[in-house]
Amino acid sequence: MNNETKYILLNVTRDLIDNKGIESISMREVGRLAGLSRSALYRHFDNKESLLAAIVVENFSMLGEMINELEGTVNNSKQLLFQVFVTYYDFAIGNSGHYKLMFSTQWDETKYPEIQQAALYVFQKASYFVSEALPGTSKKSNSKISIEKTAILYAFIHGLVELHLNGHTEMSKGLDDAKVLINHMVDAILEF
Repeated sequence: MNNETKYILLNVTRDLIDNKGIESISMREVGRLAGLSRSALYRHFDNKESLLAAIVVENFSMLGEMINELEGTVNNSKQLLFQVFVTYYDFAIGNSGHYKLMFSTQWDETKYPEIQQAALYVFQKASYFVSEALPGTSKKSNSKISIEKTAILYAFIHGLVELHLNGHTEMSKGLDDAKVLINHMVDAILEF
């Protein structure tokens, strides 16, 4: 596959998602905006699903890179864990169409194992930071605990993102400041 053409197709698709939403994506429109015939487009991607799957892999890779960049910038492991989930939240809110594509679509793992791998990498990285922040236990003995606590943090952050994307930011419910809520959740996870 010509990497330059693939890059153009992915950028066109990304722009469409950002400006018009996932539902605006059609192979015909992507090909038109990229200046390619439909047959040329199909030489690069089998169908719309494979094109969107490539975007999802890019999104997870981007999120993973953002999380990796935090390592070494904060010396306190609890503060680093907080920053990881603030970064996750900011990515979701700032890229809502991409976030929905990543998490509201059930991707066939046998067809697109690269999505599972990229998503698992981000989860494992977050789990590693949870493990590092847990007080007083050996790293080996808390592996299962770290995974479970990471899953709880994931459920929390996804719930918070969904609430905020749907306009639920009422101060009266304490939903107005994501960073405060994330900080409280990190504290709670590390205490129990």
